[in-house]
Amino acid sequence: MNDFELTKEETIAFIKLNGGTKEDILNILLELQKASPMGYISFDTAQIVAEFLQMTYAEIYQIITFYDMLETKPQAKFVFKICTSTPCYFSKSSEIASFFKTELGVEPGESTGDGLFSYHFIPCVGACDIGPVIVLKDAVYGNLTSEFLRELISDLRSAKRVT
Repeated sequence: MNDFELTKEETIAFIKLNGGTKEDILNILLELQKASPMGYISFDTAQIVAEFLQMTYAEIYQIITFYDMLETKPQAKFVFKICTSTPCYFSKSSEIASFFKTELGVEPGESTGDGLFSYHFIPCVGACDIGPVIVLKDAVYGNLTSEFLRELISDLRSAKRVT
């Protein structure tokens, strides 16, 4: 494990704190991902979860790769998740994606050179009345404009805002 990962003992404590059973696997993985400074479930972490829950690594990996909200590789510090539901699509979510491509200078799924930002697409977040919508950490932002997004990026970059 590297300096950025939880120890085996810390990982087991998170597993127990979040139910500690196979039935709690999704919540366990989400909480472990949130605890990861790099925002993903590492191979070592998945191995510990598998061992503790008496599952195979393949079963854990299948769960991680099935759910869009779980990641298998390090993420940028701030990941903009663009809703692509039909209402958001009609309220111009594609323009939001174009904005991020131009403003950040990266393609969906790529991180900026400084490791601060990335963006990708997600299915409906249930905020159809305020589309287009992005999710950033646990915050949902809607009725988006390029002016608001520029300000948000600037605030995140200068640490005026954390989410």
